[in-house]
Amino acid sequence: MTEKIFNIIEYTQRSVFLTGKAGTGKTTFLNEFTKKTTKKHMVAAPTGIAAINAGGVTLHSLFGLPLITFAPTTEPVDRNEAINIPQLLPHFKYRKEKLKLLRALELLIIDEVSMLRADVLDMIDWALKSARRSTQAFGGVQLLLIGDLYQLPPVVKQSSEAILGRYYAAPYFFESKALQITPFITVELSTIYRQSDPEFISLLNAIRNGEKDAIDFELLNQRYRPGFEPENAYVYLVSHNYMADAINAKELKALPGKGTSCKAVINGDFKEHLYPNDPELLLKPDAQVMFIRNDTSEEKKYYNGRLAKVLKIKPDAITVLPDDSATEIVVEREVWEHKRYYLDDKKEIEEEIVGSYEQFPFRLAWAVTIHKSQGLTFDNVIIDAGQSFTSGQVYVALSRCRTLKGIVLKSPIRASNIFKDERIADFHKATNASEKIEDIYAAEKNDFAISKLLQVLSTARFSTAIEEWIHAGTDSHFINQEDFIAISALLKTTSRALERTFNNFEQFLKRQLQNTTPGSWSIIEDKSSGAVNYFFKQVYETIFIPFRDHYSTTKGVKGLKAYNTIAKTVLDELEEYLNTLKTVHLLDKNLFIETESTDISVEVTKKPSHIISYELLEEGKTAAEIAALRNLSVSTIYGHFAKVAVTGIIDVEKLFSPEQLQTFCSNFKPGEWASLTEAKTALPAFEFHELRVLINHFTYFAGKEKKNTVKQSL
Repeated sequence: MTEKIFNIIEYTQRSVFLTGKAGTGKTTFLNEFTKKTTKKHMVAAPTGIAAINAGGVTLHSLFGLPLITFAPTTEPVDRNEAINIPQLLPHFKYRKEKLKLLRALELLIIDEVSMLRADVLDMIDWALKSARRSTQAFGGVQLLLIGDLYQLPPVVKQSSEAILGRYYAAPYFFESKALQITPFITVELSTIYRQSDPEFISLLNAIRNGEKDAIDFELLNQRYRPGFEPENAYVYLVSHNYMADAINAKELKALPGKGTSCKAVINGDFKEHLYPNDPELLLKPDAQVMFIRNDTSEEKKYYNGRLAKVLKIKPDAITVLPDDSATEIVVEREVWEHKRYYLDDKKEIEEEIVGSYEQFPFRLAWAVTIHKSQGLTFDNVIIDAGQSFTSGQVYVALSRCRTLKGIVLKSPIRASNIFKDERIADFHKATNASEKIEDIYAAEKNDFAISKLLQVLSTARFSTAIEEWIHAGTDSHFINQEDFIAISALLKTTSRALERTFNNFEQFLKRQLQNTTPGSWSIIEDKSSGAVNYFFKQVYETIFIPFRDHYSTTKGVKGLKAYNTIAKTVLDELEEYLNTLKTVHLLDKNLFIETESTDISVEVTKKPSHIISYELLEEGKTAAEIAALRNLSVSTIYGHFAKVAVTGIIDVEKLFSPEQLQTFCSNFKPGEWASLTEAKTALPAFEFHELRVLINHFTYFAGKEKKNTVKQSL
């Protein structure tokens, strides 16, 4: 099933809502998909914790969304209650780099989408339309939405209910105006991995669907034990943070001793709402803790949701005994990363770490909120399903446990705690295509493959850039007009001829797609391969080479700075076009053919980024000035310096004061620190990025000194 879902997302343009009951592997699919996909994608989530857990960013930070209710109208609204479309659009005046990033985006993945409000999704629609200059829904970007509408719903403040009710039938994401005009299907994962008892699974399904008549309340309320006091590892599941905090504080206080405070190490941009646990974790021996992430090492000592008892506490290591094991394990601090997306030199979407949070990977766990338990698995839970519980919370709480026998209810669950939201049921019924995905894939994969090919093959991108360059050259008083007229006439004629050829090829493909006779797809493959190699040869020989030669004669000429900036843009567009043709596929068939006649390099030699930063430092600029000039973070610039520092040529006195260098050298011994964390512990006054530069620089000279000593002894 997961392979079929992958195919329909990867090889069609169809947007997909991937759902499934608790424990069916939605998160596992997300992790596997992002490793395999070739589409330019970004992962985001409605909340900070969900974004960090999904390895992505928040939707509000990605798109610069305002923290106010959105009214999808051009009519005036009370600015204290909401903003309308004209008031929203000014929020999307993105920087050049963000525009490039959003225009390169092919697939937007939103995790925990059950918590996403319809108006927020509509704001994302307007953000993408604005950035991509498109009238298509979501600017033509494909969506992969992951979550379970029967679990935690979107949060709607009382002040927002009235304004949302005027424009949306419900706050759920599927009521988004943009989504309703998007080719869209729901696909459901059905195999449950968390529970195995059919009776318990049936009970959970009835509660999830709000089918009161199908719920065996007698069986469920056999777990009602009001006076129960746990003797082993149980977790209280509660509805609010203050309730969990009170239980944890009470249990911790009951343990003997004062307790040890373990403070998180926070670097860069890592705001408080992103913290995965308490930045000042107070622990005592015998405290009950819960791991909040999986152990990524080969040892796999712990997993997200595993309970343990604290045995020994040291500054950099805590010994615990997992509740399902007789073997103690030693736990060190883990690092959570806050990322941002950017477009690299090859126009690929990459991640950059802008902040980090280093702390022990667990939290006190006598009690945890339903919200924070989502995605976790427990063996034993205590649930107080009082009036504060919604239907979704009852389901989430019960489904955290592997077995019905592991559940203790502090209050009985009544029919009044369960309700069915017909809007969710109707949405699932109208869009569910779990049984049809093979047919949809078969029907749409060829059209999508052809669409992608034509998008890559189209000469429109560089033709527009050439027209802008011709306009700049015509208006220039410093250009050699005789040379310019000759090269511009050549490029204009050639690009127009290629545009006509492209239009003819496009019409051929559209006709051929209607051909159902055997072997018709093979004809498309052969013709497409021929077209790709023809366009590559023509663009390279008749446009790229002549234009590059022309640019080499104007580059650096006085008075032509603006002209050359536009010319360089043309060259970059041509280079990207040719490089893309070399990698283009039609489904799984590679269309570019490497031969002796086309074994040519199209890359324009570019100076490495770290060398540019180093040269600016040598010119006398500070790290902060270089960061501002290059529109990068200061930590990234220091990362460039660290690369140069391994050669010993960087002048560290330009970056550090004599006092800083003295402090570092008095503590530094080559090879003594096993990690940057150890270095940071020894030298807390330094930032991580500063330590990288200093360690690389002085390690180089220490190695050089050692070699000289060996030579002298010989």
